[in-house]
Amino acid sequence: MSETVEAANTSPDKRATKRPRTFKSGPAQGEPPALDFSTMEPRKQQVMKTFLAYRNTLDAHYDQRERVIKCSRDITALSKKMVFSLLRITQDSPEKVFKDVEFKHNQVLELFSKMSKEMQGSNAMKYNRQATPGIQEYIEAVGLWRFLQHNELITKKQVLESLTIESDGKATPLVSVTDEDYLLGISDLPGEVNRYCINSIGKGDRDAVSKCLAFLQMLKEGVSLVLSVRKYNNLEKKVPVLNSSLEKIEKAFYSMTIRECEMKNIDPAIINTSGIAVECNMDTS
Repeated sequence: MSETVEAANTSPDKRATKRPRTFKSGPAQGEPPALDFSTMEPRKQQVMKTFLAYRNTLDAHYDQRERVIKCSRDITALSKKMVFSLLRITQDSPEKVFKDVEFKHNQVLELFSKMSKEMQGSNAMKYNRQATPGIQEYIEAVGLWRFLQHNELITKKQVLESLTIESDGKATPLVSVTDEDYLLGISDLPGEVNRYCINSIGKGDRDAVSKCLAFLQMLKEGVSLVLSVRKYNNLEKKVPVLNSSLEKIEKAFYSMTIRECEMKNIDPAIINTSGIAVECNMDTS
């Protein structure tokens, strides 16, 4: 008891000071420690060398996989910018919009060229899962571009042609596009076509609305035909969005048609320039 009181009354200056921490020098952060094989038995040396080879192979695989993912993300971001530029066609001139989209498209092709170096040979299918989000977004962008320019659905052959470059006098595809990539890419078009249709309704462009309606009806017929032959789970999930977009455009087109028919029965003399009736010839008794 007396010893405890004595220790409590001891002044801080008389207490033992802590020894400073020292850090042992070692390999730089992120580098594996060096192994000394000279002190190992031959059998153990062989095992360690085998596992080191496995480690290097896995590290190379993960690094390559991350490079593909990064390229796919950059392609997705630029493809979305292409879509946003195309949707401004109701506000700006088509020449200005298409010129801007062409510039962004060249940037996307540069990214595809960079990604193609990581997807040579068997790597094309090995890393397809990491590359497919960017490929699908790109198909959606060029599909909307094709629709606005030529009023038609882009084909898989046309997608491959847009991803082909001339190398040593022969055409070389940058990446491979599977049937599922193409189908999932064009199945995202209804949402963008619906946005374009809404902008056209605001401008009173009935022809553009009619064009959107015919396009989505054709797309729905094609998707239904594909699903009747083969099952694609991811494609089936996008059918409700297609039906919803088609229903919205149908209602908008029917409303515009009915309104035009009603307006034809109104005498233009009783409507001023702002479209508001200012006179009414009513019989009063």
